[in-house]
Amino acid sequence: MITLLAAQARSTQRLGMPGLLVSLVLLAACSGNSSAGLGALPKAMGAADEISAIQTLRTIATAEGQLKATRGSYGDFEALTQAGYLDQRFAGSTPNLQGYRFTISATDSEFTVNADPQTTDTHPTTGTRHFYLDGSDNVLHANPTQSASKTDPVVGA
Repeated sequence: MITLLAAQARSTQRLGMPGLLVSLVLLAACSGNSSAGLGALPKAMGAADEISAIQTLRTIATAEGQLKATRGSYGDFEALTQAGYLDQRFAGSTPNLQGYRFTISATDSEFTVNADPQTTDTHPTTGTRHFYLDGSDNVLHANPTQSASKTDPVVGA
């Protein structure tokens, strides 16, 4: 349905019609219950934020692997950005991207990274799950209510 709405919005924009209004009317009409149809948007945004957090965790894990290979140890966000493996969005001890706060714990021989939903002034939290990944096996774990750990269920399993 989202694809249909996006196509409809592009089509109405070409005709000079206000695409957003037409798309919202279509969304309400397709749902049968306008409040239920409009509730799908926050869920979709939450899913998108969670997917972004998962991809960011994988990017961090790759950067950690590169740092370990070149310097012999894992590092925090400062070390990863200074080495050029992560961009400046990751500067600081707990960067916040797309409504998720990322934290790293790193030693010479291991690292763990968490992504937890957190609201900022520029991006409200729409994701709900908490994620965890470490360098021992690069398996992603999730917890629906609190910061995730290795003992939480594996994502996608």
